[in-house]
Amino acid sequence: MQPTTGRGWVDRLTIACATIYGLDRLWKLAAVVHFFRKPPPPDPPGPWPGITLLQPITHGASDLAGALACRSRQDYAGPIEHLLICDQADAATQAVCLAWIAEHPELVARIVPVTVPGAPIASKVEKLQAALPEAHGDILCFVDDDVLLRSGALQQLARYLTPSQSGAVFGLACYTNWSNTGSSLLSAFVNANALLSYIPLTYLTEPYTITGHLFALRREVFAAAGGLTGMEDGRIDDDHELARRVRQQGRLCVQTPVVYDVDNQLPAVADYMNQMQRWFIIPRQAMLPFLTRREQAVSLAGAAGNLLLPALAMIALLARRRTPGRAFGGALAAFAASYWIGERGYLQRWTPATRWPLVIASALIAPLQALAALGGGNEFDWRGQRLRLQRGGWSERLAAKDAATGKRTP
Repeated sequence: MQPTTGRGWVDRLTIACATIYGLDRLWKLAAVVHFFRKPPPPDPPGPWPGITLLQPITHGASDLAGALACRSRQDYAGPIEHLLICDQADAATQAVCLAWIAEHPELVARIVPVTVPGAPIASKVEKLQAALPEAHGDILCFVDDDVLLRSGALQQLARYLTPSQSGAVFGLACYTNWSNTGSSLLSAFVNANALLSYIPLTYLTEPYTITGHLFALRREVFAAAGGLTGMEDGRIDDDHELARRVRQQGRLCVQTPVVYDVDNQLPAVADYMNQMQRWFIIPRQAMLPFLTRREQAVSLAGAAGNLLLPALAMIALLARRRTPGRAFGGALAAFAASYWIGERGYLQRWTPATRWPLVIASALIAPLQALAALGGGNEFDWRGQRLRLQRGGWSERLAAKDAATGKRTP
């Protein structure tokens, strides 16, 4: 018996969508393979430049001791200066830093305490601005408190700063926390998308932003770009704004093959939902308005393919027939294969077998979260505060959250 016209149309649609999804995965994987096969830039001429690691630390950072341990094992050929930037009142964090400094007397490391009048904690930008006058390295490297640097990371970053046109260089995140559902969903999202989003984009347009977890600039380039001046009052997109300033000098933001680990502990699924919302709102409000039409089109086209998998899942669920089900199964297999290849071949980390169902769940849920954020509001929770992010990147503090009661007060 021949299928009805309606069923035949649905079958053809799902086959076409699965084919497009598979081709999207294939070309992005090809870009990743080609990217990692490129020869790195040569070593800097003469002695390796000194690096200052500017490390703003928030109270309760995930595995701070582990992150610091990784930084003490860097095999960089030049001198390294460690600036550990803590809130003045955060005795617990400072105790961890002091213990690490005492354990490694061979390092050039010190704590930079920061106090902001009228605020319980300093923002990331305020911390960095307080520490910059104490930085002496020829290269300024900014690294978040939950980043675990792999061996040779600083050496690689310095190489990519050697070409004269390089402005800011940055790497690729690999999330490693699979301890609970919220943390696992976040790790699955990042590890499924970092390689297959950022790297293929470099083949379509010059990178127009930097990843704020870990990036580096030569001191003179940072100064010429105006540093972080003007970002301390309500601006939270310091990485996007700094990238714009670097590009205005005619210099490049350079995606490097440096892979670093991030241990981001989220207590609950609600925290995962909020973080995803924040990650999608900030680019929409603070980055997208400054992009050219070509850059906007390339970005949206690169991400649109991710919507095909949840769309196929919905059609297969509603149709309850063989062809849509097979089309969804084929697309899901393409996703799983690309994820596995990315992990084994380039991220060099492995998802626990028990967390694979959450990897699949993330592939189905995250594109819908992105779509909702594009057309949704511009408010989110961040570090115990409720913020409204205006178009252009300026934020407004709406309410504070009481840690004991969980209630918000104006």
